[in-house]
Amino acid sequence: MQQLKRNKLLYFLMIGVLLTVTSGGLRAQQDSTSRTLAGLNVGAELQPTKNVFLEIDSCRVKIPESKLKRRFTQVEESLVAGLLIGWSPGWLKQSPQPHYVTLQRALGEARSREQSAVRLTASPQMYLKSLENDAAVCRVAAGKQRGSKDSIKTLEGVVDDLNLKFRDCYLHGMGRLVAISVATNKDTAPDAGWTVYFKWITVSDIQTTESAFPTTSTPATGDLPPGIYQLRAQKEDPISGAMLKSETKIVSLDGANSSCELQVP
Repeated sequence: MQQLKRNKLLYFLMIGVLLTVTSGGLRAQQDSTSRTLAGLNVGAELQPTKNVFLEIDSCRVKIPESKLKRRFTQVEESLVAGLLIGWSPGWLKQSPQPHYVTLQRALGEARSREQSAVRLTASPQMYLKSLENDAAVCRVAAGKQRGSKDSIKTLEGVVDDLNLKFRDCYLHGMGRLVAISVATNKDTAPDAGWTVYFKWITVSDIQTTESAFPTTSTPATGDLPPGIYQLRAQKEDPISGAMLKSETKIVSLDGANSSCELQVP
């Protein structure tokens, strides 16, 4: 009987130690940004956006303290502030150039005003998919050897993509898709009937899904989230049946560039 009591006591002591270690590990994986993000009270329509940012943030907190992590934090907080909190009325007139804002400041401004300047709406599914790509790439990069050149370069690419989205939100509106048209030309003459493909690219060898525009050229048109994309086109030769392929181009879609031309054979 005494042995049984000692075994039970030892069991509960072990459980207590495990819980202490686990909770300590969880706290070590959080900072003020993580806690503020987790505590944001959003409506059901914004919950999918918050969930994606929680995934991104779970990667960010694993990055060692560095200039890269500080920039990651600034960019993430600023984009979250725009998509999940909303900026103060007339922000663009007051500050024409994008500037970073902390979540705490954004929350403080939101509490001090009676209503948001712009009613927040759910981000389009394609926009969320783009953020999910950021989260996936970030997880892979964070899982590589810490501090390696490849890991740092990949994480910088994620931060650059988030920053591009932040700037677009600030200058053109929250979580929007950008209309883009892609012309296919043979020398200087339009050449129609090409299927144009786009793929969000990273600076690493991590592969992302390639998709086709809903219309063929020329031009092929569609709406994409702000980001950096690889574009190409192909079509079947009506005589030989061979698959013809265009040149491949990399474009940065940020509101300023909404058209592209591909040369075809």
